[in-house]
Amino acid sequence: MIKRAEITCVAQNGRHSSYERITHVGGGKAKPWKLTIKEAIKLVDSGKWQFYVMHDDAPVKVEALNSRTGCRYLKTANDRNEPLDLLTLPDCPADETVSG
Repeated sequence: MIKRAEITCVAQNGRHSSYERITHVGGGKAKPWKLTIKEAIKLVDSGKWQFYVMHDDAPVKVEALNSRTGCRYLKTANDRNEPLDLLTLPDCPADETVSG
């Protein structure tokens, strides 16, 4: 059975490249969680987890892809190439627990 989780926040490192800017994704209201981008990509690639973001009250799937430079990144199905939907999410609180 595939587990689903909504991404509601991201942590960014300030890099110029949008493919490398997101360092962590997070979510959860009752039980907050945060994963490194590498951990989240590994979970998506395993097929055991599916992440999504809410857009206009509808879930939008998050996909793991390779950039033109070979960098592995996450983006939504609505985005063309860059992870613009994810980059517009609020910053993750620094005190969220990291779990995987």
